[in-house]
Parts: sequence; C-alpha cells; structure tokens
Amino acid sequence: MPKSPRQVTIAQVAEYAGVSQASVSRVLNRNQTVDPTIAAKVRDAVEKLNYSPSQTARNLVSGRSNTVALVVPDLENPMFQGVLKGLSREAALDGYRVLVADTAERVADEEEIAIEARSRCDALVLVSPRMPGDRLEALIARSGPAVVVNRPVAGDPAAELSVDYEHAARTLAEHLASFGHTRIAYLAGPPQAFADRMRRRGLAEVAGRYPGLEILDLAAGSQVEDGYHTADALLASGATAAIAFNDLVALGLLARLREVGVDVPGEISVAGVDDIPLARFSAPALTTMSVPRVEIGAQAWRRLRDAMAGAPATHPLSYRPILEVRQSTGPAPEASGWLSPGRPVLRIGDGIVARYDEGTTIDSVLSPRPFLHPVTTLAGVRVTDSHPTDHLHHFGIGLALPDVNGTSYWGGRTYVQGIGSIMLENQGRQRRDEIAIDGEALTERLTWLDERGEAQLSEVRTLHGRPLRAAGTDAWALGWRSRLTANFGALAFGSPATNGREGAGYGGVFWRFPRWDATVLTRDGEGEDAAHGSRSPWLAVVDAGREVTVLLVQPADGEVLPWFARVAEYLGVGPAVAWDAVRTLPEGGRLALGLDAVLVDRAIADAAVLEALAAAAAPPASAASDAATSAPSA
Repeated sequence: MPKSPRQVTIAQVAEYAGVSQASVSRVLNRNQTVDPTIAAKVRDAVEKLNYSPSQTARNLVSGRSNTVALVVPDLENPMFQGVLKGLSREAALDGYRVLVADTAERVADEEEIAIEARSRCDALVLVSPRMPGDRLEALIARSGPAVVVNRPVAGDPAAELSVDYEHAARTLAEHLASFGHTRIAYLAGPPQAFADRMRRRGLAEVAGRYPGLEILDLAAGSQVEDGYHTADALLASGATAAIAFNDLVALGLLARLREVGVDVPGEISVAGVDDIPLARFSAPALTTMSVPRVEIGAQAWRRLRDAMAGAPATHPLSYRPILEVRQSTGPAPEASGWLSPGRPVLRIGDGIVARYDEGTTIDSVLSPRPFLHPVTTLAGVRVTDSHPTDHLHHFGIGLALPDVNGTSYWGGRTYVQGIGSIMLENQGRQRRDEIAIDGEALTERLTWLDERGEAQLSEVRTLHGRPLRAAGTDAWALGWRSRLTANFGALAFGSPATNGREGAGYGGVFWRFPRWDATVLTRDGEGEDAAHGSRSPWLAVVDAGREVTVLLVQPADGEVLPWFARVAEYLGVGPAVAWDAVRTLPEGGRLALGLDAVLVDRAIADAAVLEALAAAAAPPASAASDAATSAPSA
C-alpha cells in the first residue's frame, strides 16, 4: 500500500519562510500587528507547501471547538431526530457542528455521558434527561452554557426549553371525552421521565372535571415495542380509548390491535403525542398532539449562541402542542348522536353514519364550505361522493349557491350569458364561527365571505340525526335547517338559469351521490325528466342493486322549491333556490332553507310507502324547537 503523504507542519512553513513559528501562527490567526513583509513570506510559504492548518491546533489556540453536544435518551425516536435537525441546521448557519450522544435510556450513565460530551464541545443540549433533579441542576451549573429540553431548570431560566405536555394530555382526554368515552387508558412512559409526570397531571385534571370519567394507568414505555406489548393489557382493561405516552407507543399499539382484529376507532380509539412524520401515514391515521420538533432544536441553538455571547435569555420558554384530529379516534361504542365539536361525527346504533367536515382544506377556487361526507346507511352503504373527477366542486351534502351578488359559493366555473362557463375569480367561502352539539342536534354559526374576504351574509345551520323505524326495517333520518340573514346588505340569489342557461337552476342544499345506476321518483312520476323542475314535496333516489332508498323531503312548514335533478350525467339532487328567477332579500331579511332525508337499506318504489316515509322524515317538533332556541345568535 502506498504511504499517505505527510501533513506539512507549521515548523516547516516557518523554516521555508525564514521566520519563527510564532510569526506563522500570528499570520494564520490574522493578527494585524505582523509586519507586512513577514506576512507576505508566510502566505507564500503556505501556498507553495499547500499547508492546511490543523483544526485541533486551531481549537487549542482559540479555546473553542465550534461544536455543541446534543444528548438524547433514544436517538431512534423521531421526536428527538426533529430536535437534532433543527439544532444542526441553525447551528450550521453560524459555523457550528453538532456532536450527538445517545444514552439509550441508561439513567445511570446519563450524567457521565453528558460531562464527556461537554468536554469535547463548547455547549450542551440535554433533551428529556432522566437523571434526578439535584444532579441535573449541578450538571448545568458546572457544564454551561447549556439548554435543557423538557425539564425544569431552577438555577438557570435561560436553559429551560419545554413542551407543555400537561396541556397535551388534557387536550387529548377532553377530545376523547367529547366522543363519549368514559374509560380511558393511559399507556405510561418511562417512570423517570418528567414528561410522563406532566402528562399524568393533565389527565388527573380532566378526570376531576368530568364526573364518571375514569383514567386507567397501564405501564408501557417510550418505544414501539412497548405499545405493541401493552395491547393485551389494554384489551383486558375494558377501556374504549387509549392515550399513548408518545406516537411510537401508539404506533406499536395500532400494529398489535390490527393483528388481533380490533377495529380502531370503532372498538377502541387511540391517540399519541408528538405528531412524528409516520403518524399521519399509519393505518388508521393517528390522532396526536403536534409538537414543533425542528423549531425547538433551532430555538435551543439560538439560546446557546446568545449565552456563549454573554447575553443569555432571561426566562424559560414553553411550546404548546396543537391537536391533530385524524381517523384513529372516534365515538365510544355506546355513544350515539352528534359527537365531538372538533371533528363532528354522527353515530346511530353501532356505527358512524356521517362525518361533518369544516371544509378548510378545500381549494379556494372550489368555494370552501362545510359539508357532510361520507354519509352511509346503517348497513354501511355510502350515499355521498366528494370531489369527484367529473365535478371537483361537488362535496357530499352541503349548502352551495352559485350566485350571491355575483359571488359563487358553488365553486368552479361561472356561467356568463353570451360567453358560457368560464373560470372567474369570484369564489367565496363559508367560515365557521361557532359550533355546538347537543345529542341529536348540531348547530353552527357561519359567515359567508365573498372573493375579497368581505362578509356577505350570516347563517345559522342545524343538523339533526336520529334512528328511525321505516318500511319495516331499521333506518335513520337526517335533517338540515339553514337560516340565512342579509345583515351586511341586500342580497340577490341567482343561478346559471337566471343568467340564461336553461334548466340549470341549481343552488341550495345539494346532495351529490356516488355514480349509481339509480332511479329517481317524485309525485310527478319516475325518471329525471319527471323530477327535474318538479315541485313534489319529496324525491326518492332508489338503487335496486344496492337495496338502498334515500328519500329527500322538503320541510312541510316551508316553501316547496323546484327540484334540481341530474341522473344521466351524474347523480345529484336538491331543492333549487333560484330555479328560473332571481330571488332577492332586503337588508335584514331572512331566507329559510331545509331538507330532511330517510336512509333505508331497502329498495322502495311504491309511492304510497314513500308518502308515508315522507311524513315521518321531519325531526320531532320538540327537537326543532330546542335547536332553534339554542342556536348561536347570527
């Protein structure tokens, strides 16, 4: 093997230049007092000899290593990897590198590892240290500058950087309680972890405020395997929901529950903490508390940099996690009615039959708005479609109007007389301002904002859901009531039909069905031609192949509007607000819209039976009255 070339030394540079080693050192360290002639000789020697100064030697001279140490209990945890990423990225901007040490949850070795890491670096970051508090305080006092993530530091406020895990646990417990869960298991973290104690404190607070809520304690840990091995104890506990110490534990739990055939969230809801990248890709996607991992690492560097510069922070800093509701949490098996204002779902009997989406993720050109989807029969047949390829602006069941003073709350293209359907920048959005749930009724207050973000009208909307015995079988009924108020000025409601497109008078409570080979029936007959424009008080969508009937009924106490019905092109129906003439509303005026539906797992084509069902579709008078009384003020 050829020998590696020897590195040129500072002594050789000095000999070549004919100067002392001290003079070479001063030139390399950019000392301005060196004679220019000597400096020129040294630079010439450095270039000719291809000299590269030793970083170790430079560190000895400067007293700095330009590195910081990061000590974590488990580097496999993506939470800690996120902190490392933020710390490394921010430190690199200032010419610093990060040395990483993993204690592997060995509490006995933690202090020694931290001291050794600090001896090689200029500063120290400890993430979730497990050592006793007095040892931690002593370590920080002798090893500063330092930052400690997720532990209180009494002696140095600048060193404390934390996540409010008490708030995280409290929020998750309240979220599950809102779904009707009364027996919740906590899959505890490492006993020596301060973050575990914070979580317990938050859970205890919620348990004290919710009579009948029981929080069970199950020993687990902080790794995927801990969640996997705790699954059997969870199933034996009778809990209907679990809050895991972190997302890794939750992911391990989900894997084991999937193996043994437990439905999540149908039988057990599962939630984690940290929102690691894998959380949203689990099956089902994991509800969790989102923690700004990378930002915490970046902030740790900023605090270290300021401390090294002699200007340490004067106070501790704490981050508050944010609830990310996904598919792993849902109603308790025994709960029914509308549940969880955060992400409303409707449970009838043993299953979830409807979800109510706020619509905030809808693209602005599609007119963001709340909508129901998916909606199913009791047997699980889905009766809505959302964002279909044929009409991307159709979203399940929603209130959509194509023309309110020229603003489209329908989405997509706008019909312009003499031109046709073109894309205009006139799409508005419906903003949720308030929501309340009371058993079978969900009530919310909305503001409709035009394309400039200015308020056009306000709405109070109430949705009802209840079980129903219909046509000799179990079914369920859905009710929609909207009260629009022109409290920001007079309004004119139009449609493509009022703008010259014949037969296109759509707009109102609109129900987009999947692409079924279905039949529509009204009092006026069967088929699209009979239904489109009919003022029948009811319209039935019947799919014989799927054995499903959805009967849509206009409220008996309101105006019977013409039905907009499409069957051949796509399946979508709804009462039309502006069928063939513009509808106006003076300032302060109100417009009431509504629709009731009965969803039956049976194909019904008998008009007499449909008439009887229509009479039973409306919510009980007491429920409607209660909802109106408790509705948020517009």
